[in-house]
Amino acid sequence: MNENCSLSELNEGDEFIGFYVLRRCELKESDGLFRLELELSDRTGTLPGVIWEDARELREQLEKGDVIKVKGHLGSYRDRPQARIDKIRLAKEGEYDPESFIPSTPKDIHVLTDRVQSLVESIQEPHLSQLGKLIFGNAQFLREYVRSPAGMKWHHPYLGGLLEHSVEVTELCDFVAQKHPELNRDLLILAGLLHDVGKIKELSTTTLIEYTDEGRLEGHIIIGERFVRNMCDRIENFPSTLKMLLSHLILSHQGHKEFSSPVEPMIPEGFVLYYADELGSKLNALNRIAQKAQDEGEDWSEYVRLLSRYIFVGKNSEEED
Repeated sequence: MNENCSLSELNEGDEFIGFYVLRRCELKESDGLFRLELELSDRTGTLPGVIWEDARELREQLEKGDVIKVKGHLGSYRDRPQARIDKIRLAKEGEYDPESFIPSTPKDIHVLTDRVQSLVESIQEPHLSQLGKLIFGNAQFLREYVRSPAGMKWHHPYLGGLLEHSVEVTELCDFVAQKHPELNRDLLILAGLLHDVGKIKELSTTTLIEYTDEGRLEGHIIIGERFVRNMCDRIENFPSTLKMLLSHLILSHQGHKEFSSPVEPMIPEGFVLYYADELGSKLNALNRIAQKAQDEGEDWSEYVRLLSRYIFVGKNSEEED
């Protein structure tokens, strides 16, 4: 019997007991019999599960986001892993650490945070320099910025994801600016660090990463642009044109109106930020897609709806040998 093991450690046939988060809980019926279809999760992954006994009564007790204690064994259904659950109950307060269910960036948080500060220090334009130091010099803001994910599922969906993604995007912008001195590097550096800042308020992290009401109703682009504009207003005589350009970069960073950008890039720096953001986010998503396929011994990923294609991840080493 495996006790308190990660979902990724389970093999078919294993019996297990552990605490997991409930990502999905649906009551299904066939031929007069009821079953509860679940999706369990921890920081290592997700696992579908099913329970037949007392399914209707359990459905009234369980909700998405609950932490549950489960006893079961790992089987399969239609050639996919599925947990057959024997016992299930709500976890009690104090039995678990809420943040233990959400994955964290594999990168060193301290190194990334130091990199943010060095990028801010490198800004030469006086008003942008003052703005960067005002924002990133705030300890409460920095704690939230460092902890926030950058997404729910598609890219950087883990604690520290916003920090990791923002540093990568900014470094890509910096690289392009060095090759093209006609670009406003200082504007790009600050916009790169702040382009997704609205995700701090858009997403909540309890036992799951979920949208806040503010996030659903307004979206991270509007939330972020408003935050940055308000911070500009705290600086005496902040140039109105500079504030407008910074706002434009945040509002246009997703590139196209059909991708939820209120406006599309209209200055060279806007195109650089958009493509840097696209590159950083897609490579992160592709790396996770490839890793999942490789862990399952597959040469191709499952169909990726957001890309409308399968992804080839290469022959596995055993076949090559």
